[in-house]
Order: sequence, then C-alpha cells, then structure tokens
Amino acid sequence: MAKGSSGEEQRKGPPKVSQQSPEPRTARGRRTRDRLLAAARVVFETRGFLDTRVGDICDEAGLAQGTFYIYFQSKEDVFYNLVDSVIADRYLLTAVPDDFTGTVADRFAYTLRQYFAEMEHSRRFSRIVEQVATFDERMRENRMQIRRDFRRRVQHGIERLQRQGAADPDISAELTAEAIVSMINNFAYINLVIGEREDLDIEEVVQTLTNIWARALTLDVEKAEANDLREAPRSRKT
Repeated sequence: MAKGSSGEEQRKGPPKVSQQSPEPRTARGRRTRDRLLAAARVVFETRGFLDTRVGDICDEAGLAQGTFYIYFQSKEDVFYNLVDSVIADRYLLTAVPDDFTGTVADRFAYTLRQYFAEMEHSRRFSRIVEQVATFDERMRENRMQIRRDFRRRVQHGIERLQRQGAADPDISAELTAEAIVSMINNFAYINLVIGEREDLDIEEVVQTLTNIWARALTLDVEKAEANDLREAPRSRKT
C-alpha cells in the first residue's frame, strides 16, 4: 500500500474468508480446481450469488458434480475461495514495489492508480461480493477486517510522516486514515463498481485524490524525502 506499510504487513497479506482447504497434490488436480474456480466466477458474475447452483458451475466447467465436491464443499466454499484469490491479487497490485522511485505523493498516486484499475477490472465480481456481505456474517466480517487492515496501514504511514516532521503533528492519524480510506473505498464503489460515472478520466481522479490525501496531512514532500531512511529524532521529555 502507501509508504509507511511495513514489509511484514505486506507479506502477511489479506485475511482469508475461506477455510483454505489443502491444494491438490498433482498438476492435474490444480488445473481442475482452477477450472472450477474460473467457471464459478463466470456463473456468479452472470447469475448472481443467490441464483447460482453447484450444477450451474459444473455445467460451465464441463465437469461432473462429483468432481466439484472433491475440491469444494459447497457453493459458499468456492465463492469464499474466489474472494480470497481476488483480494490477494488486489493486495499484490497495490503494494508499492521496494525499488519504486519517487516522492511520497507519487507513492500515494501509485496505490490509487493500481487500486482503481483493479476495481474497474473486477467490478462485476465486486458487486456480488458486496451483495453477499449484506446477509453473510462471515463475508461481512471479512470485508470489515480487510478495511481495518488498510486503514491501519494508512494510519501507520501518517504516524511515520508525523515523526519525520513531514505531516501535521496535530491531526489524529487514526481519524485521518479513516477519512482517507472512506474516500477511496466509497469513490471506487460508487463510480467504478456501481458505475455512477463511466466518463471519468482515472488519471485525473488519481491526481485529484492524491492532492486531497496530501493536503489532509499538510504534507511536506521535501522533508519526507529528506528523512526517507531515518526518522526525525524525538524530543526528550524534561
């Protein structure tokens, strides 16, 4: 995510909603499982979660229902595994590479650009996920935990910038992170997932939201870069 996320947080990855059944031992088994997952995504996106049946998934995959139950316990199980896969990809895509060069604001923009592009790409599946989260407690908690993780990473980044003297020390890092995450998530959901505005220039959106993010922190880019590898010394209490 944005600068300030620790390598440990990025390696840990997103919380899982599925029970994470063991991967098939053979290449053939992995191919069959992947085939079922791909078919399930097509059916869920076409019919919606409630109207999808295991038989529909098997028909799309060209496999018998008995084969389905070798790899998944139920329609819910295959859906949870799909969600885990999509969210894991989103985490990887939005993580700023270790060799990235640019200012802190450039890092904000990188995260936003990648996030919006992925949300636009997976908009149909994201609609289904949000639908399921309204009545499935397990899915709802997963969505909230992912959001909490993102907010925590943004908060840690703000706190780091405050310690460097590159962000307003008087703002609440926690509340500012909450506002930033709400802005990003709601903007993406309303405009990219639901499709309120299909005429948007994503690059213009990225630059605008990056400016809002930076101004919310009263970001001093030069100080942030000057202290990129070391934090400003903390004042001693007397």
